Amino acid sequence: MGLWDRDVCEIFLAPDEAVVERYFEFEAAPNGEWLDVAIHWTPEKRESDWEFNSHMTTASQVERDRITIGMRIPWNHWIHEPQTNERWRVNLFRCVGSDPTRGYLAWQPTLTPKANFHLPQVFGWLVFK
Repeated sequence: MGLWDRDVCEIFLAPDEAVVERYFEFEAAPNGEWLDVAIHWTPEKRESDWEFNSHMTTASQVERDRITIGMRIPWNHWIHEPQTNERWRVNLFRCVGSDPTRGYLAWQPTLTPKANFHLPQVFGWLVFK
């Protein structure tokens, strides 16, 4: 827990474009730590299923001038194998360092005053060919 407060890469994945308030978060750190969580936004709050187990695996390589992090997320009954032309909501984030100099990178920036990645309505589209 709290991996998101450290150096980490994150993938947010909503495989049902009709229900973007249900999505998955995957995180991996350079030191090999990782987490996966199923998330559901209700009108009242964000519900996080910490018992969710995607069976993801991760790998990282730390070099003097770069870090490479890989995540393998298998198809299963939560995350189905996509069909041709299927569209999923997706976003990618990179959190670097710690406060007060913490930095954030995003494929689709959420543009919130305080960093908030949990905005599935602004995730980008991943279209399967």
